[in-house]
Amino acid sequence: MTQNSIGADAHRENPLSTIRAQLERAAAEAQRGCGLSYDLYVRRFNAAAEPILNAVDPDLRSEAAAIAAALGYGDDEADADYGPGICSLTGIDEYCCPCGRHP
Repeated sequence: MTQNSIGADAHRENPLSTIRAQLERAAAEAQRGCGLSYDLYVRRFNAAAEPILNAVDPDLRSEAAAIAAALGYGDDEADADYGPGICSLTGIDEYCCPCGRHP
């Protein structure tokens, strides 16, 4: 048996490992291109994780939510304190922000 089939068998036996793998892939993808902005990462990860969590069996939802929370899910930008001169998209000072929306 190849390693891929062993891994697939393990995922079939433990649905939480499948969910963890999906969330870890979503986290890795969310991190690409966000620079060092945690706020942007969280926004991207929350958007990617939401459909994954919505598809989870209700009996596993609390465990899946805990896995997602460990990866940053729920650290919503609504909790962030964006003051004057801070980009609302990235959470970075407007003069240093790479998003292109600032003069």
